[in-house]
Amino acid sequence: MVFLDTLTFFGRLHPLLVHLPIGFLIIAVIISGRRSDRSINFNRLVTFIWFISFIGAAFSAAMGWLLAQNGHYIEDMLNPHQWTGILLVMLSFIGWVFHLRKIKVSKIIIQINNTLIVILLLIVGHLGGSLTHGENYLYDFAPEPIRAALIKEDKPLTFKDQSIDSIRIFEDAIQPLFTSKCVACHNNEVARGGLNMSSAEGFFKGGNSGAAIVANDIEKSLAFNRIIKSQNDEKFMPPTGEPLTYEEIQLIEWWINEGAPLDKSFNKIKVNPKIQGLLFKKYGLNTKAKPWYEKVKLKPLTDNAFLELEKHNFIFRTLSTDNSLLDIRYHGSSLKDKDLMVLEKYAPYITWLNLSDCGLRDEQLKNLSKMENLTRLYLQQNSIKTSSLKPLIRLEHLEILNLHSTNINKEIFELINSFENLKKVYLWNTLLTSKDILNQANKYENIEIIGGLK
Repeated sequence: MVFLDTLTFFGRLHPLLVHLPIGFLIIAVIISGRRSDRSINFNRLVTFIWFISFIGAAFSAAMGWLLAQNGHYIEDMLNPHQWTGILLVMLSFIGWVFHLRKIKVSKIIIQINNTLIVILLLIVGHLGGSLTHGENYLYDFAPEPIRAALIKEDKPLTFKDQSIDSIRIFEDAIQPLFTSKCVACHNNEVARGGLNMSSAEGFFKGGNSGAAIVANDIEKSLAFNRIIKSQNDEKFMPPTGEPLTYEEIQLIEWWINEGAPLDKSFNKIKVNPKIQGLLFKKYGLNTKAKPWYEKVKLKPLTDNAFLELEKHNFIFRTLSTDNSLLDIRYHGSSLKDKDLMVLEKYAPYITWLNLSDCGLRDEQLKNLSKMENLTRLYLQQNSIKTSSLKPLIRLEHLEILNLHSTNINKEIFELINSFENLKKVYLWNTLLTSKDILNQANKYENIEIIGGLK
């Protein structure tokens, strides 16, 4: 540790020393162009300036190499700066040799070498500035046409139109945060500190200092502790480039506290409102489960279909301009079998169905079981019994069932458990007492029982 600190101490002389060879090289290139009528003393001065330029460049490069050993620089950005710097040192050495009195070199070769030195000075300086100030520091305040041409802006990752059950928490939302800021220095080829963050296994295996991520333990998760340090701290990560934002850090903290799951998708975990807001802001991701009717896409019905529904006393509306599912209500006084046959014909399109106070009979309920996309069913004010509801269990996506003012009895509580996605049931003014409903209401974790009204 002491050895590394010593290297870093001397390495930090690099930004200070690097300006000396730049100045001397510019002077050397300018005065070496004066080839005629040069005195011996002038030639000695030119040779000495080239020597100082070479020594300064070599010493600055050496300090730069020491500074790079602290592992605080992204390898893909560091390597071009290092190699162009080494090449500049070599050309400086050649420039010095060309001006020794015992060596005769043509003017064209000297001019070529000088031109390459000037070009390399610009390249090395730009690459060094990118390491220190960020990749686009030179163009950040350039006119918009230049910015558009030279700065490649990554398109933000978005899950706006995807279902949450297809989006994995780690792979799709958390790992991209580490990939953009950490993997450049912690990957299969370059594993600074022995840490490889290019795979999930590497997070938990960790590096020389311990595990990068420890599930349910923020304090022991070294990667998290490094990203929240002060940017003036030597252990702050990432050491160069843009740091993780406050919102990104909060998402990583939430993921660790949730047990750092690797295989779960967002529909398998409860996300609090604060994190929901962060996910929406970062990825356009709405983790609230969408009702089934928002997921179903069907071709629009024809005008003839709507005319047929109207003929059988059904009033209707589509849910939206881009969703062909129907909200249907029976408008007649007595529902007939032939009316139900028409509904069966368009069964996949019906998602909300209101058959309240229409003289619905028990035997007619079996016709409703074919409506595969039904999510809301209103059967109130009909003389139907609990046993006749059993065919409705096939409705996998039914969420709301209104049974108030019917002949429903205590058997309904057992039947409710058979529905896969039921969320709300209305039971007032039935054969059930308020006490019956209150005694059963707390037994259902995800179903709201509404009753108690006479």
